[in-house]
Amino acid sequence: MLKPQPHIDELSHPFWQGCNEERLLIQRCDNPQCGRAVFYPRVACPHCHADSLSWIEASGRARIVSCTTIHRTHHDGFNAEAPYLFAAVELEEGALMYAQLLAEPFQDAELIGKPAAVEFVRHGPAQRIAVFRPVETQP
Repeated sequence: MLKPQPHIDELSHPFWQGCNEERLLIQRCDNPQCGRAVFYPRVACPHCHADSLSWIEASGRARIVSCTTIHRTHHDGFNAEAPYLFAAVELEEGALMYAQLLAEPFQDAELIGKPAAVEFVRHGPAQRIAVFRPVETQP
């Protein structure tokens, strides 16, 4: 069964195109007093409310903030992968992302605070998505 596909619109298109090119693109606030990294794609900065954001290529390095083992999937297209890990990761640039974590299920608690690196995996016939893998040291 095919997994549900992302809704790609004009706003999110650069992110999804970047995934297909194996580049992690996020936004950064153009306000010089803010300049914070932003994820998920938005029309305004959630920190200072400036309406000017630019796309940047993130390093792909992150720290695992939280993770959990998924036993019961939200869609039948993920059943073959269960159990699997899903995590919140803080990118080196400061933005928080949620993604699948490519690690053994049930080791979730011991992964908190560990470094991770982005990888891109096929998610359907025409789309790759960003996932993360724990790493011993930052690449």
